[in-house]
Amino acid sequence: MKEIVAVIGAGNGGMAISAYLASCGVKVNICDMFPKYLEGIKQDKQITLLKDGKTITVKLNLVTEDVAQVLKGAKLVMVVTPSFTHKLIAKACYQYLEDGQIVILNPGRTGGAIEFLATIKALGCHKDVVVGESSTLVYSCRKHDDKTVEVYGTKEELLLGVLPAQRTAEVTAVLNKYYPQFKPVSSCIETSLSNIGALFHPTPMLLNIGRVQSDKRGYRWYVDGITPGVAKLVKEIDKERLAIASAFGVKIFSAEEWLADSYKTHGQDLYEMIQNTDAYQEIMAPTTIEARYVLEDVPMSLVPLSELGKAAGVPTPNIDAVIQLTSTVYDKDFRAAGRTLKTMGLEGMNKEQIEKYFMTGKN
Repeated sequence: MKEIVAVIGAGNGGMAISAYLASCGVKVNICDMFPKYLEGIKQDKQITLLKDGKTITVKLNLVTEDVAQVLKGAKLVMVVTPSFTHKLIAKACYQYLEDGQIVILNPGRTGGAIEFLATIKALGCHKDVVVGESSTLVYSCRKHDDKTVEVYGTKEELLLGVLPAQRTAEVTAVLNKYYPQFKPVSSCIETSLSNIGALFHPTPMLLNIGRVQSDKRGYRWYVDGITPGVAKLVKEIDKERLAIASAFGVKIFSAEEWLADSYKTHGQDLYEMIQNTDAYQEIMAPTTIEARYVLEDVPMSLVPLSELGKAAGVPTPNIDAVIQLTSTVYDKDFRAAGRTLKTMGLEGMNKEQIEKYFMTGKN
């Protein structure tokens, strides 16, 4: 009997993961809480996948807006949505989760798994459910239209954190059947601090905001948008992220190490390595500033990094500057809307208590 995998999210990543899993012979149930994302695939239940120079069209088992239906009978649940929807999804599915299910946030950004688990527990879910998060999305991909998606590159490795951490080996074994790239780590604090989107998204958008608004021709996000000056500020933010990890006793990759490990790229510095990454060559910038690179990655990545820095006694002046400047430009209080110590259930804890919470999901 074929295994059922539920995928929540029919955007770029959700469609790519669904199509790949279906090509592996899995019965894929896909759901999106925003019906417009399902319009192209609902009638024929098919996705066309362009990957590794090949084009295939695969059949899905179920396409629905009903969270209860998509979860039924699925051992593995892949949540592939912007992280600002994680709490919304947790609220929608808590009463339909089943014993033994594994929920993976792809990716969790910073603090995603903890927030998801805390939400379903607060709502009264007592099922034997494990929640995990990846450090990043396995693919660099984009939809061509509402039923076709192209994978430009596949990560060589991505980190997997699990709550509770004692279930990590079990979860890794399930995921590695389809994605051997998932590498287990000690806890979700490592995946949360390994959030590369916090580096490569908000700062380049802030420093290129005039170009996004005025250049109707568009430009390549990484190749054209991350110049040596932009890369310098990204690197300073990376240093603050690495300092937070060190304070929590966690060893994580620098941005350069991550690029080399994920894409086997090369270069003398961060700028050169980004420019030499094949998977980044054709990725275009958003055509509007109302994009997840800020709307998601500032409140769900930079804000929790800043908050964890405070808890660990690590100053984060460059991270804080990007939070403040984007809040001003967008006329939004991203810190108030983001994942704070309070919303992650960490308020009032010291560094050691936070470390334990990231391991167990319990005070």
